[in-house]
Amino acid sequence: MSPVSRRDVRPFVFLLVVGAIVLFLLVGGLASVGGASGPYRSTIDQSFAAQVRVLIDQSNQVGAQLRTVVSQAPGYNRTELSQALDSIVAGADAVERSTPDVSAIDARITDDFVAAMVDRATAASLFRRAVDGLLRLTPTPDSQSSVQGSPYPPPVVTVAQADHELSTAGSLLVGADTSYREAQRLFARAPGGSRLNNSVWVPSSVVWSASNVGTLVDQLSSAPNLQMRVEVDLVAVALDPPVLPPPPASSAGQPQAPPIPQGSSEVPPTCTLSVTAVVRNQGSVVVKRVAVQASAQEVRGGAPFVVKKLVTLAPARSAALALPAIPVAPGSTYNLTVNLGSPPGQSPPPAARAATIVVASYGSAKGNARCARTPAAAP
Repeated sequence: MSPVSRRDVRPFVFLLVVGAIVLFLLVGGLASVGGASGPYRSTIDQSFAAQVRVLIDQSNQVGAQLRTVVSQAPGYNRTELSQALDSIVAGADAVERSTPDVSAIDARITDDFVAAMVDRATAASLFRRAVDGLLRLTPTPDSQSSVQGSPYPPPVVTVAQADHELSTAGSLLVGADTSYREAQRLFARAPGGSRLNNSVWVPSSVVWSASNVGTLVDQLSSAPNLQMRVEVDLVAVALDPPVLPPPPASSAGQPQAPPIPQGSSEVPPTCTLSVTAVVRNQGSVVVKRVAVQASAQEVRGGAPFVVKKLVTLAPARSAALALPAIPVAPGSTYNLTVNLGSPPGQSPPPAARAATIVVASYGSAKGNARCARTPAAAP
């Protein structure tokens, strides 16, 4: 080979040597960084595992509650079922609210885990909404409970809507189990060798098939303990001023009070009579805007004076309603009637209360004249 040829090759060889040295340094540096980051990655993932294990245990408990309700719901009574559904929703929501605090090195693990918990919470709420609306469930408020109760009153849901919403809830739960298994699979390959516990809300997707959901809706709709019962009653009536006690037996030589008609009650001299009605919901559903009405009419004739208020009551709840004052004339006698409107579905209608009320005189025409005349008709 000529001298000229040798001089041409030397620069090329020099570049090869330099390139090899740079490549060696680069690969060595990357290996060093990778080796140094390994313990950090492992620590982060171990922390993630420690946090989510607590959430997984909580989620598994809620899932077990839901499976129990799905299999045994027709045997519950209305209050038990409402409270069980509220507890499930509260538990699933609590787990979902805690998921933003957890994070694995591989974002896909975090995303799949969070998706599973979010879908479970969404499905639980959808399940409660469907059952509450189908059966018109509203639990008795409990001031000692921290569980967020059902809407008051729940939106009405038809049988067809319940079928659709329960099927949608089932699909979300099946998908949530799939998301969780993917997070579990990815995490098993992460640094540190940690593993996530199993978490399955739907052991068999057959439970949420269209036929099984339809059967559940039919069972809920026909279960005797879950049937709606509409019953609102007028349990007490109080007057202001209150009714006077019967006069004592008169002694010889003592002046006697003017007699009042037999069966009547007397109130002290007054220009207005106020009625307070105590209403109780004895049924199993919310009653809305029930009219509570009082009517006073002079026995001598004339138009009655009518006052009323509306009341909405949850099951097993009572309310004392002070109705607007009724103008009365001292020395006059009135037929007083207090009644309730009949909520849809109640039979027989609520019983009314009636009484004859004598308003005592101030003792003179001048004293009685202090009161305005009773209007000829209701306002």
